[in-house]
Amino acid sequence: MALVSVTEAARLTGKNRATIHRYIKQGKLSQSTDATGSKKVETSELLRVFGTISASPATALQCDAIQHDATVENELPVAALQQKIAMLEQLLESKDREIQRQDDHIDSLKKAMLLIESKLPATPEPVTQPVVKKSWQFWKK
Repeated sequence: MALVSVTEAARLTGKNRATIHRYIKQGKLSQSTDATGSKKVETSELLRVFGTISASPATALQCDAIQHDATVENELPVAALQQKIAMLEQLLESKDREIQRQDDHIDSLKKAMLLIESKLPATPEPVTQPVVKKSWQFWKK
């Protein structure tokens, strides 16, 4: 039978690569090496352990077609995300304008407070009473 890589075995069986590795480690699935020394799994082993397997390994043209289909499907979310980005940028600009307006309002209130404070009559400093010494406190200065 044909030898396939662990990744291809996972694709054929519909399992995860970690599952294939775990089965090999537990001894449920045998692994062999091909002429180049890379580790492979025989398809007969996959049939023995997992039962029926899906179609033959994907060719390069099939992989390209799958990637192209994924790209077409991803174009719709990209357009929606670009629209959201534009909307969020507009929202950010409006918030920046609102913050600038509030800063201007705070500055005008500060100026008004300074104007009011400058028009208030100056309060005289409290007059301190001179310290009266008693005759018996001659040591105090």
